Amino acid sequence: MKNIIKLTFAAISVFALSACSEGYIDDISQVAQGEDKTAPVVEILSPTGNIFIPSTASGANLNFQFKVSDDIEIGNVELFLDGAKLASYNTFIDYRNLNSSFSYNNLGLGDHTFIVNAKDLTGKTSTKSFTFNIDKYNKLLNSETLYMPFSSGNVFTDLISTNNPTIVGSPTTVSGGHSGSAYKGATDSYLTYPIDNLFGSKELTTSFWYKVDATQERAGIIVVGDPTETNNDDGRKKGFRLFREGGNKTVKLNVGVGTGESWNDGFDLGTTTGWVHIAVTISETESKIYLNGALQRTATLSSPISFANCKNVSIGSGAPTFSYWDHKADTSMIDELRFFNKALTPSEIQTIMQ
Repeated sequence: MKNIIKLTFAAISVFALSACSEGYIDDISQVAQGEDKTAPVVEILSPTGNIFIPSTASGANLNFQFKVSDDIEIGNVELFLDGAKLASYNTFIDYRNLNSSFSYNNLGLGDHTFIVNAKDLTGKTSTKSFTFNIDKYNKLLNSETLYMPFSSGNVFTDLISTNNPTIVGSPTTVSGGHSGSAYKGATDSYLTYPIDNLFGSKELTTSFWYKVDATQERAGIIVVGDPTETNNDDGRKKGFRLFREGGNKTVKLNVGVGTGESWNDGFDLGTTTGWVHIAVTISETESKIYLNGALQRTATLSSPISFANCKNVSIGSGAPTFSYWDHKADTSMIDELRFFNKALTPSEIQTIMQ
């Protein structure tokens, strides 16, 4: 590395010399780099798991993300996919760190291996590889209407309809999901989908893997409501609201039945910090909440659920129809989200957990 400083005006030179002599700035002195003791550290950020694509697609568009760091200076970084070189880097803005990505379109079905090779200036090398599979997604049950695997690179596509949601704020997908990447909520952030063809007229199921953010006491998780209703009590007579509240992180359900509402007090997550599976079924006469496939609580409905004037489902927040009582954006992680147009049986819930 070289540092070249050119002072083109005499006045600047005089001022700089004067400032140095009077102690306004420190003297500039060369600092030795030190001994290069360790090989580069390589990390593959994406992909993080197998990848599903819609049944109508022939390949996946990927954004390979990776990081390289070295104690002194990176010399060269090479990327390979299935043995073929994708790219090579030998100039770096930050000579100790590289945080970059490489886009690849229409990668075909099957197994693939992504490799990052890194070498420092003294010749020490490190290699990291990740093997993954690309396959078409087939519905687990005929009643399944939406499946969101939350693929890396902030991909929120429903693989059944191939539609993308409306994104509010800045939710992301992050590594460390139950399967590969997962949805990670953020303040004032959530996703919305039109409810057309998602649910049955009088019954439904939603299921997902959930890793709670224990620092947050209240949040909306999955919510459907009437966007034109300004009275909170009347608003809860339509749609449904799955939410979390309290120090015990209680997961609850509220269902609107037209002339009134039904409350299902669900279960407490308590001190749970890992991934759990949550399923909610609503039939014409009752709602049920399951935790890891086991029924936790049942509540009766005086009449079937009403979707009158309901337009969208919010994922990861109570907004815009149920943000009162502080049921706002959920900063927890959600993975493998599914909707069904019927109330699933216990055995069917076991099937979708696999």
